[in-house]
Amino acid sequence: MLINPNRYHFPPVIPVGIEYISGSLAAQGIEFSVLDLCFSNHPDDDILNALKSYHPDIAGISIRQTDTVLYHQNEFFLPEIQKYTGICKSYGCICVLGGSGFSIMPEEILKYTGADYGICGPGEYSFIKLIHSIENGTGSPIILDGYADFPETIRDHKREIVVDYSSYLKNEGIVGFRTQIGCDGKCIFCTEAEKKVIFHDPGAVGNEIALFKGLGYDNFHLCDSEFNLSIEHSIEVCKAIISTTGPVRWTLYMKPEPFNEDLFRWLHQSGADMLTLSMDTRDTSGHYLSMIGDFLSLVKRYRLKIAIDLSTGLPYEDIQNAQKIIDFLDKQPVHTVGVNFFYRVYPGTGLYHMIRHHADLQRFLLKSSADDDFLFPVFFNCFDISRMKKLIGNRKKFRIEGFEMATNYQRLGR
Repeated sequence: MLINPNRYHFPPVIPVGIEYISGSLAAQGIEFSVLDLCFSNHPDDDILNALKSYHPDIAGISIRQTDTVLYHQNEFFLPEIQKYTGICKSYGCICVLGGSGFSIMPEEILKYTGADYGICGPGEYSFIKLIHSIENGTGSPIILDGYADFPETIRDHKREIVVDYSSYLKNEGIVGFRTQIGCDGKCIFCTEAEKKVIFHDPGAVGNEIALFKGLGYDNFHLCDSEFNLSIEHSIEVCKAIISTTGPVRWTLYMKPEPFNEDLFRWLHQSGADMLTLSMDTRDTSGHYLSMIGDFLSLVKRYRLKIAIDLSTGLPYEDIQNAQKIIDFLDKQPVHTVGVNFFYRVYPGTGLYHMIRHHADLQRFLLKSSADDDFLFPVFFNCFDISRMKKLIGNRKKFRIEGFEMATNYQRLGR
């Protein structure tokens, strides 16, 4: 039994990972069921009823995130996961954890929840491998490496629609898809940084969107960390969408480089109408600002709406950097800019290691408990919020992240 425990509704997120896992299970002829708790009012009872009805041998719980990441109005989800794990184990199930949230700190979460196994990274192949090892009694590592078990290129990935989309869409959720796994970026605060990149075959991406379009869905959100890791692959994906379905409305994330005009032309032709650009304020050189200006000019030329996620206040950064970038963006054709300077510190990230090795940075930590392994939310903040509010002033396109319960696609009118 696969369980989606994510009950966060701002907005509700269709469990894409569980649907890819379901595709792998179905392809192998493995019997399974899915319990979606997103809109459950009584999740404990729903889990117990599902266990009694289905009698599963294995319960797989997907953790999308450990908490809401933003400092203001933060919610911590792992106590719920611990409770759900306990319910499954008390019923005699072998409990397996996975998902992007679990992959951030697998050892710590496995210990905290008491689960039997975990899969770090994508689970489509590792979960099958684990099931067979349990079935055959051959033994398995407690934590499996999903990247190691994945093929270098995904030629034909399977996906099963296993949850009711109507409630998600009614509450401003959106159908997600992916074109790749991993990210080669080096952002020191990001848990996805420097992860092995595995590209989906563009034709398979087109076929997946065609499936959804045939079912009447015509509005999509990309689940990749950043779309433009490879210009060549990105363009081929756009071409595949056009050739299999024709243009569809979709929104995506990008980083400042690489890019060229061909990429934006194909994005426009494929129906992409909105993107979020991830930026930080460490580089304020003329060359960098000129490059961002070129990027934004192409966004405007090809009629895409754009939001910017702006990260500032990293270790040893001067607030004048933030001032310069904000002043620059204020003059650009940008619809909305979210400014974040409270960083959730996760084990294994560059920020975590900097804080561990530089005692002078530890005075900027904001903790929610006395916990010292960063399992419970710990934030790094070195820019004073009142000063940042003054810096932003009355410029309406800017906002400090964490106070609005909305996504960029909602802000831009999707």
